[in-house]
Amino acid sequence: MAKGRRDINALTDDELRDYIHALDVLRQRSAQNPDDETGYVFQAALHNDMFVGPCEHGSDLFFPWHRAHLHYFEQLLQAADPPRTDNVTIPYWDWIHAEATGKFPAAFSDEGLSEDDRNEEPEELPSQTLTIVTDETSWAEFGGYPDGDPNGDYGRLERGPHNFMHPTFIGGKMANPATAAEDPIYFSFHCFIDLMWAEWQRRNGMPPATSPDHNLRGFEAQPKHTVAEFQETEELDYVYEYSAQLKEAFEIEVPGPPSEPELLATEPLEPVFAEGIAAELRRTERLQYRVPAAREGGATTVRLNGIKVPTGGSYVLRAYLHPAEVEFTPDDPDFAARFFVDFVALWRAHAMPEDDDREAHAHHPTEMTARFDVTAKLGAPDSGGEQLLSLQYVPAPDPSGRRELRPELADEVTLDEVVMEVYR
Repeated sequence: MAKGRRDINALTDDELRDYIHALDVLRQRSAQNPDDETGYVFQAALHNDMFVGPCEHGSDLFFPWHRAHLHYFEQLLQAADPPRTDNVTIPYWDWIHAEATGKFPAAFSDEGLSEDDRNEEPEELPSQTLTIVTDETSWAEFGGYPDGDPNGDYGRLERGPHNFMHPTFIGGKMANPATAAEDPIYFSFHCFIDLMWAEWQRRNGMPPATSPDHNLRGFEAQPKHTVAEFQETEELDYVYEYSAQLKEAFEIEVPGPPSEPELLATEPLEPVFAEGIAAELRRTERLQYRVPAAREGGATTVRLNGIKVPTGGSYVLRAYLHPAEVEFTPDDPDFAARFFVDFVALWRAHAMPEDDDREAHAHHPTEMTARFDVTAKLGAPDSGGEQLLSLQYVPAPDPSGRRELRPELADEVTLDEVVMEVYR
C-alpha cells in the first residue's frame, strides 16, 4: 500500500521527530564522509551542484526531475534507521494558504528544520497559484515546453509561483539555486509543487508525458531514471493526503478536455520609453507599452519574448493593464485591484565558475517566454481610451532584506519584444 505524504502541520510530535531523526542520520553520514551518496550533502548537491546533478528548469523536465529527487531522497529517509524510519515520508508545506500564526509552519522553527537566514519579513503569497492548477488545461503552459520548442519554455507554475517563492518569499539559502536544497524547507516546498502536479494530472486525465525517454540528470544510475517513469505517484509508493483546506480548495469543477485555440492575429506593442530597458528601469523601475484597441476574437494574451534569465540576482515583473491617463501607482490597493494582470518571476540561474568554458546555464534556459491573459482587462468599461501595459520591476530582497535596484541587475533585464496575441 502506498505511503501517504501529509501536511507538515498535521504531523504528530512523534512523526515530526522521526522525520527530523531521518534527516539527522543523513547529515551524520555527510559529516563522516561528504562524498557519501546516501548523505544529505550529496543529496542536496543533486539539486545545487553543477557537477553532480543538477536540477532541471525551464522546460517539461522541471516537474519529473524534482519528483525523482524527492522520491530517491524519501527512500533514503525510510532506510535511515529502520524500523523507526520505515514509514517516514516528506511532509508537504501548503503555501497557497497563509499560516494561522507566523510566516512559515511552526515545524520549520524546530532544531533540524530551522535556518537563520530565511526572509522573515511579511510577504504576500503569490497570487493565482490555485487557479493555475484548477483552470490551466494545457500541459505545456502548466508544466513546461519540451526543450527547443518555439512556442515556449517555462510552465506557468514554475515561472510564476515557484520562481517567486524561492528568492522573495523564502530567501536565504533558497534564494540561490546553488544552495537551495541545503535548507530542509526545500523538500517540503517542492513536495507541495509535486502535489500540485499530481492534482493537475488527476484533473486533466493523466495526459501522456512529453519527452518520455529523456534521462533525468543525476539519476541515470538509479532503477528509474526517465521522465516516463515519474508520472504516477502510486507507482512510486506514495500518495498525497489532502488537508481539509486543500480538499475545499480543490473542490472546483474539473474543466473539460482542452481545445487548441486558433491564433487570429499578432501585433507588437510599442514601448513608451525611448531609451534602453536598463536605463528606463533605473529611471522609473517599470517598462510601459502602448496596447492597441481590442480586436474581435476570443482570448487575448500579451507575450513577452526573450526575457533573459539572470545570474546576478532574482526579480519579478508585475504586469498591469490600465488607461494611459491613469497614473501608475502599483502600491495603491485600489489601482492594483483594478488593473493587476499577472506576474512572472525570474529566479537567478546557476553561474558557472569564471574559469569554466562550458555554457553558463547548463540546466536553465538562457531566456524565458511569458504570457499574460489580458482578455478581462482589455477594453474593460473603466479602461477609457488608450491603455498601457506597465511592467513593474521588483527585485527580490538581498541577504540583508533590502530590495535596492542594483544597476548591474537592471543591466541583465532584456526583452526582445512584447506582442499581443488574439485567439479564437
